[in-house]
Amino acid sequence: MTGSVAKPHDALRVFGLQLRQVREDAGLTGRAVADRTGWPHSKVSKLERGQQTATRSDVDAWVAATGAGSDDAERLQVALQQARMEYTEWRQRLSTGTRARQLQRREAEAEATLIRVFEPGVLPGLLQTADYARAVFQGLVSTYQIADDVEDGVRARLSRQELLHQPGRRYHFVLAETALYCRMAEPVVMHAQLDRLLTVARQPNVDLAVVPFGARWPVGPLNGFWLFDRDYALVETLGAELTLREPAEIVVYERIFDAFSRLAVRGTAAADLILGATRRYAG
Repeated sequence: MTGSVAKPHDALRVFGLQLRQVREDAGLTGRAVADRTGWPHSKVSKLERGQQTATRSDVDAWVAATGAGSDDAERLQVALQQARMEYTEWRQRLSTGTRARQLQRREAEAEATLIRVFEPGVLPGLLQTADYARAVFQGLVSTYQIADDVEDGVRARLSRQELLHQPGRRYHFVLAETALYCRMAEPVVMHAQLDRLLTVARQPNVDLAVVPFGARWPVGPLNGFWLFDRDYALVETLGAELTLREPAEIVVYERIFDAFSRLAVRGTAAADLILGATRRYAG
């Protein structure tokens, strides 16, 4: 992975640098801005380092505290909007190969203590076997016409799974039963992949649930998404990846995740559904 590979929150860091520039142009310290806004000094520091998402009213307060002009105010509001939603086409996201993307995702996952995932069709990378991941990456290389570094990508994806065993982390996976039957690889690979799900589901920090066929879905299964703590949502479409940080948008995805989670079954009932799919690939 090179330094040119963007992290999901790079736009937030760029926004933070712009806040800092406005402050320094005004000849103020971070402590002075905190005093003028009534914020804790830690908030000023986190905003400038891109470690906390700002609101429009935060920007207004920053502008007032620094005496910034209308041009700076407009520039900061535009930067905030860009930081709250990133749209990256897959050809761009994967332009440096599958390995770089996996290392990038590992960094994002390492910073979160609660990860919630909904997937209607493809099993999440954190749960994939090497052979299943290899089939997925081969499809990406063919579809998006990117460099073929599949084996490096597979190794990097498996390295992400080490985080599943670290203490202090929680994972909630909600899978549509459809995902168990979407054949992404040869039957022997699918069989081993479903066995892997049963193994991971037994981990105490993992909640793995399956939405059965026949459940009444609250919304159409348009795409999968990931929630990283309550900081941002990562939404994967066929053409691009969206990173959403607007609190109102995050709440919508949390509401959808909770709705599917309530429909899903766990424990023995989920294992029965997985075993049922496994028998399809047996022999």
